[in-house]
Amino acid sequence: MKVLHLPAETGTGHNMRVLAVATKLRELFPHAEQHVHLASKSEVFRPMFEAQDVRVHLAATERDHANTSQLGRSFDWHTYVSGYLDRTFISGDKMLRALALINETRPDVVVSDYNIAASLAAETAGVPHVLITERYDFTLGQVSNDALAAAGFDVTPAEVDAARSALTTLFDWVTRRAHAVLTDKPPVEELDLGTPVLRAIAAGNGHFVGPIVRDACAAEPAPRAEVDERYGLGGAPYVLAGVGGTAMFAANKERLLAHYLEAFGKLRAEHPDARLVLIGRQEFTEEIDGVVLLNYVTDWHSLVRHAHLVLSPPGWISVTELAVMRTPVAYVLSGRDEYHEIEAMSRLRLLGYTTVTEPDAQALLDILRTAFRTPEDFARTAEGAARIIAPNGNGAEVAAKLVAQAATTARIHREDATAA
Repeated sequence: MKVLHLPAETGTGHNMRVLAVATKLRELFPHAEQHVHLASKSEVFRPMFEAQDVRVHLAATERDHANTSQLGRSFDWHTYVSGYLDRTFISGDKMLRALALINETRPDVVVSDYNIAASLAAETAGVPHVLITERYDFTLGQVSNDALAAAGFDVTPAEVDAARSALTTLFDWVTRRAHAVLTDKPPVEELDLGTPVLRAIAAGNGHFVGPIVRDACAAEPAPRAEVDERYGLGGAPYVLAGVGGTAMFAANKERLLAHYLEAFGKLRAEHPDARLVLIGRQEFTEEIDGVVLLNYVTDWHSLVRHAHLVLSPPGWISVTELAVMRTPVAYVLSGRDEYHEIEAMSRLRLLGYTTVTEPDAQALLDILRTAFRTPEDFARTAEGAARIIAPNGNGAEVAAKLVAQAATTARIHREDATAA
């Protein structure tokens, strides 16, 4: 069996999800030949994939999506399609590069993690593909023009409507052509009715498999003493806060970092022993009393499991990992103009989580005070919502078996064609 993994190039969640599938495939099918193309945080992920004997192919260039703005204030065909989608998700260059890699590796199946260019390349090459997606449609398909205008964008309705219609048509075609469509996001009818993925689930080739995460999420955490030693926490209660891996506007991330620090400074006046572990997706040179500043942490599971509270952006791989770990969490969206997370925040709110959009320091302080005053409230809320997101624990094994099924089916068809 030969598998080519082609995760989308934005953020790190797509890499993490593919890593979980590749790891489970290696466990279930030790002799499988696996390849992956990396175009995001390859210096972090390359050794992680190579540890699973996955052959890594690197993009010629990479873009830091956490520290660069993706959009401007105008929202029209040029700024959104030409200026954003063309360099992140869909372009002739990306499709042809994916096609060249398919021709080079000759896989039995292509695994596309929300990489539409890869799905198109697989179809062109006549190779079955499995689509893994945390989106039920392209993001724009579930965000209205009114929501964009309310977020501060200058919307050109006719052009945005045309883009939305074209993208939904494309996504619908991709989901219908996929051997299997796997999602780690539980359906919510009022958000997903009429979407391509919900139609795929109804048609039988779509599957909600639950979280597609590494086994470490469900494993016993390292002892608190080891976490304290590694991060210098000294046994103190701590809050873990993050900013996310993709920002539409870099200023939103910087403002959120400042509000985290301001809110925590005020919390420390009431709880002097409290600590903050802040994952900021950048290199820090300053030192702040009571604050541990980190760039990025791949093995954050023990850090999460011992935290008093997690403040997390709504990136879905983080959501699923936190659900598996049954973590007390509040979800934070840095700005209303981070349009790509509006749907996720709506879903998380409907599932019962504590959510806050575009918070100032006072709003964050209110959440922190509640977590320190009545921690059982956050634990109870997170437990109920997590059972919906992760009803059967980790879905990586189900995903790996469906990928293997697609590869086996392709091989049988190929052998039948040769025999004929």
